[in-house]
Amino acid sequence: MKNRAFYGFSLSFFAGVFAASFISFPRLIFVFAVPVLLTGIFFARKKPLVLFCFGAAMSFSLGALRLQVSEHNDHPLDRYIGKKASIAGVICAEPEKKGPVERFCFDPDEGEDRIIASVGASGRFAYGDALTLAGTLKLPESFQTYEGGPEFDYVSYLGKDGIRYTMSYARAKKTGEGKGNPIVALLISFKSAFMGRVRTLLPEPHASLAAGLILGEKASLPEQVIDDFKRSGLTHVLVLSGSNVTVVAESLLRAFSFLPRAVGQSLGALSIVLFALMTGASATTVRATFMALVMLLARGIGRRYDVVRALVAAAFIMLLENPRILAFDISFQLSFLATIAVIYVSPLVKDRLPFVSERFGMREILSMTISTQIFTLPFILYKMGEISVIALAPNLLVLPAVPYAMLGGFATGAVGFVSPVAAWPIAWITRLVLSYMLETTAFFAAFPFATMKASFGAPLAALSYAAYALIIRKLWRRRKDSPPSAN
Repeated sequence: MKNRAFYGFSLSFFAGVFAASFISFPRLIFVFAVPVLLTGIFFARKKPLVLFCFGAAMSFSLGALRLQVSEHNDHPLDRYIGKKASIAGVICAEPEKKGPVERFCFDPDEGEDRIIASVGASGRFAYGDALTLAGTLKLPESFQTYEGGPEFDYVSYLGKDGIRYTMSYARAKKTGEGKGNPIVALLISFKSAFMGRVRTLLPEPHASLAAGLILGEKASLPEQVIDDFKRSGLTHVLVLSGSNVTVVAESLLRAFSFLPRAVGQSLGALSIVLFALMTGASATTVRATFMALVMLLARGIGRRYDVVRALVAAAFIMLLENPRILAFDISFQLSFLATIAVIYVSPLVKDRLPFVSERFGMREILSMTISTQIFTLPFILYKMGEISVIALAPNLLVLPAVPYAMLGGFATGAVGFVSPVAAWPIAWITRLVLSYMLETTAFFAAFPFATMKASFGAPLAALSYAAYALIIRKLWRRRKDSPPSAN
């Protein structure tokens, strides 16, 4: 009953958040609904089914209320829309440099709405700098991913982070610095210094690929390389995915393994949190970090680690902090879909691959790749309208190299701090691994039929996942009833 209550109430909360993302509920409803539901819960406490229904309705209401509380109707900067304006504020995230343009999130002194601003790339601005921006303030617009393809809701995508406006090619004047979180500023400075060492020892695009693998940065990668990874179905390699964070977490824990267990795990947990902050704390990173911390806690207190509970708990806490990511953050959605695939689909696929060798983790990689590709397919077609039809082969060939490339990139930067000469042999080996990844990706991307465009509406995507749920449920029941395999 406790398990059902945990999952039932959590899913009801998620449903409430999702519904309120598209439907505006008058707040007066909650004024009456919450007391009524609490009264119902009190009188139904001895009737489990009725109590569960009241509890689920209460969770749904609280989810919807949480979403609505996160929104505000006061937009004082609206008076500048379409006009030239001079606005003071602070850079609230690490600037992203791409060619001749520097792009950053700007938090104005007036109001709660943020601005995505772009200026000429000069390398002079940093997180926490106070600026005065001068330019034309505009509202963002949604756009089609390609002609005839699905529309990308860019407005809501930015809105999830509190961003309401854009200001392109603005003129910026620095008026101060050090206005951000000092811990985040220190971590960003360390990251910049680390990547500076890597770039002195590795050529491009190898250094930028290492930055993408270790730190989730791909802004400095050439467009051709990014397109190659996209056509090969390897875009997830360029961002800090859950698997990348897991590699980092395991490496950090091993680094502290010589210490007493409690001390080592505490330092490992702290390092994982600092790493998440340093890399920008994206939805994928936060989810993987939370699950890693829960795993550490379970080890520390001698309890069994329940990965499904950890996943649901991670989603719940993340939605409490920012409920808008459920409906409007593609990375959040893909991260959870891929994790569900690894938990529920991958074991089923692995059972059907006894002919694949376990050496180098090939069977595990193949089953996870097939599972995530199949399970995320309806969502990707619905949101992006384009998929890589050759993704299986490049994933199978490239993914085994990722941990070695990450380890090599990290060792190159770390040793480079002490002695660039000592780091050179490590950098040379790392370059070979990165070259293999780049060349393999480019080879598959050159196939003329590498990608396919397809229209896939929301109803069809929903039906697909309903069918997936029924099939997975049936296969797991059959798996439990079957005798254990020798494989």
